[in-house]
Amino acid sequence: MKLIFLSVLAAGVMSSAASQHMMVVPRAGTWNYDPNAEDYFPTLVRHGQISDEAGRSGQMEQLKTEAERRWPLRQSKTASLRNTLDSLHVWKGFQGNVMGNSVPNDNDIAVSTTGYLISVMNTSIFRYDLNKDSALGTISLNFFANPLGITAGKYDPKVIYDPAANRFIIAFLAGFKHDNTHIILGFSSSDHPNDPWYLYSLPGNPLNDDLWSDFPMFALSEHELFFTINHLVDDSSWQTGWRRTVIWQIRKSDGFAGDSLHVMLHDTIQYNGRLIRNLCPVKGSTGFYGREMYFLSQRNMDAANDTFFLVRITDTIGSPQQQLEVRAVQSPGAYFFPVNAVQPHVTKLATNDSRVLGAMMHEGTIQFVGNTTDTLTGRSAFYHGVLRGVPDSLKLDFRIIGHDDLCFGYPNLAYIGDGTPEDHRAVIITLRSSSTVYPAFSVLLTDGNGAYSELTPVVNGQSYHYVIAGTQRWGDYTGAQRNYVTGNRVWVNGSFATSSHKINTWIADIGLQPPPSGVASLSGTNTGIKILPNPTDQWVSVWVDTDKPQFASFELLGTDGRFYRLLLQDYLRPGRNQFTCSMHPLPKGMYVLRVTTAQGVLAKEKIVKQ
Repeated sequence: MKLIFLSVLAAGVMSSAASQHMMVVPRAGTWNYDPNAEDYFPTLVRHGQISDEAGRSGQMEQLKTEAERRWPLRQSKTASLRNTLDSLHVWKGFQGNVMGNSVPNDNDIAVSTTGYLISVMNTSIFRYDLNKDSALGTISLNFFANPLGITAGKYDPKVIYDPAANRFIIAFLAGFKHDNTHIILGFSSSDHPNDPWYLYSLPGNPLNDDLWSDFPMFALSEHELFFTINHLVDDSSWQTGWRRTVIWQIRKSDGFAGDSLHVMLHDTIQYNGRLIRNLCPVKGSTGFYGREMYFLSQRNMDAANDTFFLVRITDTIGSPQQQLEVRAVQSPGAYFFPVNAVQPHVTKLATNDSRVLGAMMHEGTIQFVGNTTDTLTGRSAFYHGVLRGVPDSLKLDFRIIGHDDLCFGYPNLAYIGDGTPEDHRAVIITLRSSSTVYPAFSVLLTDGNGAYSELTPVVNGQSYHYVIAGTQRWGDYTGAQRNYVTGNRVWVNGSFATSSHKINTWIADIGLQPPPSGVASLSGTNTGIKILPNPTDQWVSVWVDTDKPQFASFELLGTDGRFYRLLLQDYLRPGRNQFTCSMHPLPKGMYVLRVTTAQGVLAKEKIVKQ
């Protein structure tokens, strides 16, 4: 892993330019959990749009060449600061959402202080009870939105937890045309994911033109929910069809009560007459940082650029003191349009662009991450920025984090420090792959002051990723949230390639210290077997550790020893091996998974099918 370090004092010119629109949005429905309801998980893959995006792989290479010509970089002396922190530890990990036919795998995660977890991807919502270590089921976005009567395809889910209200918010989009585009919001009525949710439908074309909404990002302030949306032209890709980015500001107490939402829409957000694209809301490190909200952006479609934009909304809806401020922050070195990642297959993995994908603020310092190109290796990488002195005395530290062999993509981050003003430690999650490494993801620790840990693999890919022709869509975003109970742990979720070449979601609990005795870390190598989730109602993942290569049989038995089915026969490699199968065809009850080799029973464990 290599780091390129850049630092600059930002004089910054402030500019204010935006239009505001007020509206009231009534509650449109209520979702009530019904374990007996039929959910068909309908998905329509839009291959035309995917082909348009994938076809840019050649253009990405041209942009990389132009970036190298315009912004030559040298290895920084500060690279010696790398790998100086202790590595992170995986406390718990299990498979979450299972991919259907939809790409890319958009991952986000939220975990309550009372032990309930929600993981979203593509077109599904996975719920889990950490107290009982059991799944609460998976539903489709379409099923969740049924009370609204919106028939258009659902996509781009996000989920967030409010630690003050002890409630969840889910947001996703519907429709790909200006006349059928919707923004769907769900506010939980309690901390339990299976209790009723209050549903709202916001217009995806709020200004009544020929544009539709794409790619939501959101964060919470003390009183409000903020989320940003890109407006695109009909029948166009996100690269060429973008026309503006808007900010939705919503009074969150309305949604938690099931009342009509008081909403403000900010549009025409620009700097020096040029519109700003892809605004990333800045989350608080340990909760909220007040009534205001910050956003970060840059010129994500340029071959290379050195400018970031800090946008600030200073107060709540209706406040006479509210202003929208824009400040430019210049770095002495560039971020670059990212080249595609490689994998052990002829196809490559799309990395989209260099937009800011995750940002969080602690005590006047904003840390943020996004995709880029490491011009020293020519591989996809990510940048890590640290913007100090917010809002008035800005200083930007900037690093490109690359690797001699691995490609990186779709980073995110969450705070893992002790909450004191001087502790800026954060966990960075990033997808990874190479010509010899199957797509999956890793985490690393930063102290926010130039030191980093080694990468810790969270889950290993089982094969290459291949779903559509051409460049593969392996992600758009990953999830990361601070554990609000322990403080020194972070929950993450991201993609890993399965043996069937699809992309599923993996969920993990990441800690600064190794787990205590009796709590198995997934990075361990003791001989044995571990099954998660257990109990389960759909899919199950099984880990088997061995110290030597062996040919093994995975068999499903009844608790009385009666043989049900031979699931798989294959070779185990030394170390940790992962096996995944569906429990859906089985009746509810208890079963035994047995792993046998030529030497006898290697391991066995009970599985409860809910």
